[in-house]
Parts: sequence; structure tokens; C-alpha cells
Amino acid sequence: MMKSLFRIIRRYSLTVGVIILIILVSNGCLLTGIGYYVSKQEASERFSKISVSTMELIGDEFSERKDGNQMPLPYVLSEKGMEILEDSEFIWAMALDREGKAVWQWKLPPEIPVQYSIQDVAAFSRWYLADYPVRVLVSGELLLVFGCDPGLIFRHSLVISEPLVEFLAIYGKAAVFINLLVILLFVLGFGCRFYRSMKPIAQGIEDLAAQKPVHLKERGAVGELAGKLNEASELLLSQNKALARRDFARTEWIAGVSHDIRTPLSLIMGYSDRLARDPSLQNGNRLLAENIRRQSLIIRQLIADLNLTSKLAYQAQPLKKTRCLLVALLRSAISDIYNEELEQGGEYEFEIMMKEEMEQVWVQADEGLLMRALRNLLGNSIKHNPAGCQITVSLTRQEDCLSCFVQDTGPGIPEEVVQNMAKPDSRVHIMGLCLTDQIARAHDGSLEFQKRAEGNYDAMLLIRESL
Repeated sequence: MMKSLFRIIRRYSLTVGVIILIILVSNGCLLTGIGYYVSKQEASERFSKISVSTMELIGDEFSERKDGNQMPLPYVLSEKGMEILEDSEFIWAMALDREGKAVWQWKLPPEIPVQYSIQDVAAFSRWYLADYPVRVLVSGELLLVFGCDPGLIFRHSLVISEPLVEFLAIYGKAAVFINLLVILLFVLGFGCRFYRSMKPIAQGIEDLAAQKPVHLKERGAVGELAGKLNEASELLLSQNKALARRDFARTEWIAGVSHDIRTPLSLIMGYSDRLARDPSLQNGNRLLAENIRRQSLIIRQLIADLNLTSKLAYQAQPLKKTRCLLVALLRSAISDIYNEELEQGGEYEFEIMMKEEMEQVWVQADEGLLMRALRNLLGNSIKHNPAGCQITVSLTRQEDCLSCFVQDTGPGIPEEVVQNMAKPDSRVHIMGLCLTDQIARAHDGSLEFQKRAEGNYDAMLLIRESL
């Protein structure tokens, strides 16, 4: 399944990557074109403004030779003009007279002619001269020609109309908007596509969690993933059916064994009771008969608890919930314990601590099961304190639940018992507390434990209050 998921993610990641690459390349080409155009404009502006002003300053420094000597050239440039020319960006220069003849030159390359026709001048004045970009300026009787470094200056004849300039300005804004729109459309499109692809998978996972059968179509990018979910669903359904059959068999077996034990157990209890009441028996024998009867009662209670906890575990125990007073159930449980449990001896004192308003607190519960839970909590204190103890039951409210907190003056519930509630261990027998916890959870409540200062615990039963 992880491989299938990886392939799905890789496919969509590659698709998104290609889309982003296309958008980036398109924008890159657009920006390159705009940048090229802008740079040419800036270079042209720089070339025209700086060079023209420089050429004008240089042109003002030309003069004819006053000695009448026309050799080698009839024109000269003053020292100031030469300084300006040396500091400029030009790499060579010359001056042409009206006949197209070079009457002055500076660093003129050998491939540059010194005689030009009108056609030649017209050709290079706006373009190149022997691969050198040039700028020209008319200064008096002279035509000044300045050569530029071809590695720094590139001349291109570009004619742009005003409507085209306006169009380019609008297009720049439109390009940003179109890019955003395209990205948004791609995101929405692929998001919807991915959602449609993954929606059946998500629904299948929800059905799987709810233990419903899953039958997804195995096609498209998520076909393999859908197939894995279908296989998992069939496997879980098969396992659930096997577990259900096992649980049903276990419940039936426990119920059958409980039923089969009741008859001989009833006979044992009846005979032991008759022997315990027979005046002809010696006191020692009657005491043995009484012990047999008590142990039989314990066995009967254990069988009943085992049968009940099995039904609660597999939700086979129907709940007959009614509105009942919690304090009345508690008092009834204490009364039953006095009548049944205290015959074995030991001095026990019960105390119920609560506010007066708790007398009228109702709960929605199965009265028989809740009575069993309360008796188990109280009986747990009696069972572990055979010599007697004081048992205090506190009834309070905790948010929307009622708390029945049972404390005794004995050693309390051991640490291993509390730990066993979370991690069951067959070496620790806590059927009574487990049954109490099951009954509490069946009523949307819980069984909790509060630690004492010396290390052991007291139990607290939480039951949701009925409005």
C-alpha cells in the first residue's frame, strides 16, 4: 500500500512540477524579452544622452590649423577636447569634411576607410562601420564619427509606435493576472481531480474503520490502493466472523457450564444447610457444614459474575434502564451486605457522606446491574478486611456525573490490582472489579482509582446523572 501511495504522490508531484516548469519557462521568456527590450532602451538612452553630450563638448574643441599647413591633417583638437575624448567611452574617432574625407582622426583602426561617399555616410550613420557601432554628430563644417566598443554596445534598429507601447504596458499587468489565473485553474483542476480520486479511498477507510464491507473500483491512479483496501476489508470481515463465532461459542459454553453447575451446587448448599441445622451433629461437624454452605454461596456468586461479565463483554446482556435514586440503591446494597455477607464475623461500620440535595439525585440505569456494581465495591472492602473495618461512601457531583467514592480503614486496593485493570494478568484475580468496570462503562460511566499517601488505592464509581 505504501508503494501505491508513493506512486500516486510521485505522479501528481511530477505533474505539478511540469506545470510549474511550464509557467516558469513562459514567464522567463517573457521577462527575458521585456528585460532585453528595457535594457536596449536603457542602453540606447545612455548611449544617446551621454555620448551626444560628450560629442558636443568634443566638437566645440575642434579648430583649423592656423599655420596654413594642411599636412598631415587640416584640423586639430585642443588639449581639453583630447582629455574629454580620452575619458569617454569611445575607442576611436574621426572628422569628415563635406567631401567625405577624413580631416582628423584618433586611434583609427586600419580597417576603417578615410574616404566616404554620401551613400557610405548614410549607411553607417545609424548603424555599424566595419563592425563598430558608431555615433555621428555634425559640428560646423565637420561630421564627427565616434566608434564604440562592440563588446559593450549593441545597436539595433527598433521602431515602436505609441499604441504598441501602451499595449505593452497593459500586457504587463494582464500577464500577471493571466499567470495567477492559470495557476489557480491548475490548482483547482488538479485539486478536484485528486479529490475525486481519493474520495472513494477515504470512504473505504471510513467503512473499514466501521467494520463495513468495502468494494472499491480498482481503476485509475488509485486502483492498486483500492485493491489493497478491498483485500483488507475481506480479511477483516473474515476475521470478525471467526471472532464472532468464537465469542458466541465461548458465551454459550459459559452459560451451559453455569447451568450444569447450578443443580449439583444447589444440592450441596441444601444438604450443607440441613447438616448445619441438625442438632444431632456435634458442633465441629455443624461448623464444617456451615463452611461448606458459605463456600457454595461464594461459588454461586462467582458463576453468576462469570456469566454476567461474559455477556457484558460481548454485549449480550440487555440493559433495562429506569430512573432510580442512587442513594436508595446504595442503602439497599449496604442492607444486603449486612444480611448476607456479615455472617462470617468481623465488625464493620458503614457511613454515607453526602449533601442533603443528593437525596433526590436520579440516574438512568439498570437497577439490578448497578446494585451489583455497588455491592462489588463494598464487598471488596469486606473481602480484604476479614477482621473488620470502617467503610465510608461519599456521594458527590463531578460535572455531569455522580461519584460514589468508597474508602475503608483497611490497607486499600493493591497496586498490582489497579495495574491489572489496564493490562490483564491471569495471575491476579479481580473479577469483581472488572465486572464493576464493565457495568460502569455500560452506563456511560467509569471505574477509577484514587491513590492513597501510603501507596494503595480506593475505588470510585462514576455514573452519568439523569436530567
